[in-house]
Amino acid sequence: MLRPGGEPLPAGLIEGLWALKLLVVLHIGAAWLVARWLPGWSSRPRQGAGRREGLAIAGLLLVGLLLRLPGLDAGLWYDEIQTLVDYIRQPWGVLLTTFDSTNQHLLFSIAARASRAVFGLGAASLRLPAVLFGVASLWATLAFARRWLPAREAWWSAGILAVSYHHIWFSQNARGYTGLLLGTLLGSLLFLDLLRQRPPTRMAVWAYAWIMALSLLTHVTALVVLAAHGLVWLWQVRRLEAGRARWVPFIGLVLAGSVTVMLYAPVLPQMLTAVSTSGTSAPGIAWQRPGWFIAEAIAGLVRGIPAGIVLVPLAGLVVLTGLADAWRRDRVVVALMILPMATMAALVLAMGHNLWPRFFFFGAGFVVMWAVHGGFVVLDRLVPRLAAPVGHGGLGVVLLGSLVLLPRAWAPKQDYPAAAAWLAAHAAPGDAIVGTEMMDLPMNTWLGHAWPIVTDSTALRRIDSVAPRTWVLYTFPIRVQATAPGLWARLEEAYEVAEVIPATVGGGEIVIARQRDDGAPVQRTRASASPAPNQ
Repeated sequence: MLRPGGEPLPAGLIEGLWALKLLVVLHIGAAWLVARWLPGWSSRPRQGAGRREGLAIAGLLLVGLLLRLPGLDAGLWYDEIQTLVDYIRQPWGVLLTTFDSTNQHLLFSIAARASRAVFGLGAASLRLPAVLFGVASLWATLAFARRWLPAREAWWSAGILAVSYHHIWFSQNARGYTGLLLGTLLGSLLFLDLLRQRPPTRMAVWAYAWIMALSLLTHVTALVVLAAHGLVWLWQVRRLEAGRARWVPFIGLVLAGSVTVMLYAPVLPQMLTAVSTSGTSAPGIAWQRPGWFIAEAIAGLVRGIPAGIVLVPLAGLVVLTGLADAWRRDRVVVALMILPMATMAALVLAMGHNLWPRFFFFGAGFVVMWAVHGGFVVLDRLVPRLAAPVGHGGLGVVLLGSLVLLPRAWAPKQDYPAAAAWLAAHAAPGDAIVGTEMMDLPMNTWLGHAWPIVTDSTALRRIDSVAPRTWVLYTFPIRVQATAPGLWARLEEAYEVAEVIPATVGGGEIVIARQRDDGAPVQRTRASASPAPNQ
């Protein structure tokens, strides 16, 4: 069978659609069974937020939204362009039945496709779902923090995250990372309820199952959160009351997994293939090494924290202090926070996958909580009588300093149109303009140029021999070094940097190199240490 455009249907699609129908029926049956086993609502009334607190939450979310709107239409970076070209531009039928790459963050793609239908095709509409997920995660941070921190520390955690360079950067990134952050916070909060809520209810079970399934639909790495919750349940199962209370968290975990399989059913064979083949297979890649990951994570923090070069080491000690004190206060909550990140690290290392710092962004809310709590713990020990005013004052300074850094987050992530415009103004008629591998999608497929793409030195030398002058565009130079060492050697031997288009993605500057004149000194084109965003 063929799609309307004449393309063959993806492998396993028909079987997946039948599996979807079967799973829908099975979940209707599961809903009936759970309804017979558990009450729908807790008999204990929940105390809602008062009017003053409700207004404060609304203010927090409004500020968070307003800080994520400037620069929303600034330059797209490579992964965003791939999402746009491969998924968002596709008809609904193609989008919903395609998972050919881990770049497909399916729930985000669905939301972005809907945003496009309402607001048109542009960078701002493409990124709007990430903005909304990011703003919602501020509330989720506050809600989770209130479960184990004093109110003042919970509010500071959400407030610091609201003005964080890194959080705003990801909230303007047309990918599923803020959705994953939101799902991690809400899923962890709901699982804590399943462990502690008395009596347990079916509404809590289904809320947890669907939040975790939607998180996994956003990004498959949410599996580490689900796995961590399972480990916490195994650790606590003997401490739980006998009977229903002991097994309710397990039922939630099972339903989260089965709902996820149901949602992925049409694309499950494609997804398994995409996940198993993701990453860069070239040997000796720098970004597969833990040392590189640690260096890049620290470098990203230094760029995104006021006076980062001084404060990052100090902040690390404060975070560890907060984590240690949290362990003393509530070990279950700490396990829910730290196990997902530890599981992610173990999984990535075991698979030999690329170690991108962005894989750990889902834990950003937890880390901020540890930092805020650690700050107050240190002050309580050093200056107990002044801990509150000094802590509030210090966090106020951090907040204001973060506001100063925000224009950096609003700048273009990458600016391919600017690079094309610069070449149009500086390349002479008859000059050859070529790109490396990662220029094909943005420059040719997206912007509509027809520039040759070179992947080795032989192809570049061939063009050099016939053109008056050759211009080469590349980005993420460490990737060029790793995947095309001969081409990189040719660039160092015969080319000089003519222009660098800035980017906020680490290592994502677009470099325009020109073939140097004979006899001119060579300007070495050094590789950046960052092949991918480390915000």
